[in-house]
Amino acid sequence: MVDPKNIHEPPIDPLADTNPSISIRKVQLDPSSTTAPWRRMVGLLSLIGAAILTLATTILLMMPSPQKQIPPTSLAPTADNAIGATVIPTNTLVQATPVPVFVPDGAPTISPDMVVSLLQATPQNLDISNPLIVQRDNLSPFTFIKQDRPRSEVIQYTAATGDTIYTIAERFKLAPETIAWSNNRRFALVLRPGDVLNIPPIDGVYLQVVGTKTIKEWAEAYKVNDPYAVIDSEYNDLSGATPDTVPLSGSYIFIPGGKGEDITWNPGVTVDNSGDTARQGFVTGFAPGDPGSCGNVQNPGGGAAWINPLPNGTYVRGFSTIHTGVDRAAPPGTAVRAANSGAVIFAGWNSWGYGNLIVLAHGPFLTLYGHLSSIAVRCGQLIPAGSVIGGVGSTGNSSGPHLHFEIRYGETPQDPCATLPDVCY
Repeated sequence: MVDPKNIHEPPIDPLADTNPSISIRKVQLDPSSTTAPWRRMVGLLSLIGAAILTLATTILLMMPSPQKQIPPTSLAPTADNAIGATVIPTNTLVQATPVPVFVPDGAPTISPDMVVSLLQATPQNLDISNPLIVQRDNLSPFTFIKQDRPRSEVIQYTAATGDTIYTIAERFKLAPETIAWSNNRRFALVLRPGDVLNIPPIDGVYLQVVGTKTIKEWAEAYKVNDPYAVIDSEYNDLSGATPDTVPLSGSYIFIPGGKGEDITWNPGVTVDNSGDTARQGFVTGFAPGDPGSCGNVQNPGGGAAWINPLPNGTYVRGFSTIHTGVDRAAPPGTAVRAANSGAVIFAGWNSWGYGNLIVLAHGPFLTLYGHLSSIAVRCGQLIPAGSVIGGVGSTGNSSGPHLHFEIRYGETPQDPCATLPDVCY
């Protein structure tokens, strides 16, 4: 051990730097080498814990990973064991216990018994008289598509037995003229099962263009003044076209709101099917259901003498595929005569465009006298050839006083000029 007496500070040199004197730290030269026992115990326990944790981690890492359990085949859903709705026996339901709650003034209240009833409720129809009854089956898993939604294109329809232009037009919510103008004109006269018709999405004219007419000229031909109504229509593919564009010959265009020629409709007839070969095919009725129809009438057949029904009239229009008779103009009230002897099977108003109409049956032949101002015969009456049956008029689809005269074999119109040449001049 160093004697402190032998430690001394060197003398201060006044000429040297004035640094502080050196400080001497007291050193413990004989520290105790003994550690407290509790410290040793803590350290030992820490080592043991670390060893256990390491061992457990090693065991977990070495264990195989658990495999996904596959349910037994007998429990897989099939048509025989598909799980349906769970039915809870009512005797196992827990009865609700009333719980006091705060209810604002005026608010609807519900009793504990009603709560239990709601919990036990089975699917039922909604009773709007009681707003507290819960409806649980008001949602259907099926989606119903509205069938009368607007179409965006022309479709084809195949005529079936019993179809007429009128019934087809009514089915598709179109004017019958739209069906007639958009198809073979023969369909307006005689429609047979199997005929395929164009059905436009809205009223107008669907046509196949032929020749060198421009879009403007086609529109004007069907009484549409604005050609852009055709060009911009969603039912046509005319993007980039102008009114002076000539559509490709043979292509189809639709003229929305277009109007064609006047249509003379074929109301339909009934014939004798009694099996009597001598009378087989005799016409017995015309336009069944119309106000002027006489129903089935005994048809005695007709004579052989044909006469001009309006000899004092002026020929103004002839027979064609779109005009099924001959028009002869005359002052209103001019006498109209029977073109041949026969039975009256129609006398009165006709809803197919003829206005006041008379139809005479001559065996399998018919004669029609349309747009009359007056009718001088009655249903079932036998009329000799040349007898006055009515007067010239302008009823129905008519633009002026005239007689519309037709000759038909059954339902099929014939050219009157072939039978009575003098009606055509």
